[in-house]
Amino acid sequence: MTFNLLLWKWSDDFDTPSKRRKHALKMGHVTAQFAKTGDHPAIGDADVHSFRLAIDAEFGQNEDDRPFAFEDYGKCAVINYPNAVRFDLVPRVAGIGKRFGLNASEF
Repeated sequence: MTFNLLLWKWSDDFDTPSKRRKHALKMGHVTAQFAKTGDHPAIGDADVHSFRLAIDAEFGQNEDDRPFAFEDYGKCAVINYPNAVRFDLVPRVAGIGKRFGLNASEF
């Protein structure tokens, strides 16, 4: 079994808790729609390139040697990984994402 971790930043229209409350929007809503359509209006522009460089620095650039796949969606990224590495990998990747202001949500 594999899992996906969506790393994304709130768009300007949803970048504060009060804006999200106004629309009753939660991270799970964003993740669920992204899983279905590949986008959500609450996903804003993020520095995915710099995030990717930080992932490469942490895990190495040879994608064949890493226990996950990195998918760049332009304004967000998805990490796909097997259950065997889930509990070790997710905190590390989410921590790197946090340095770039990215949210991390699993689907």
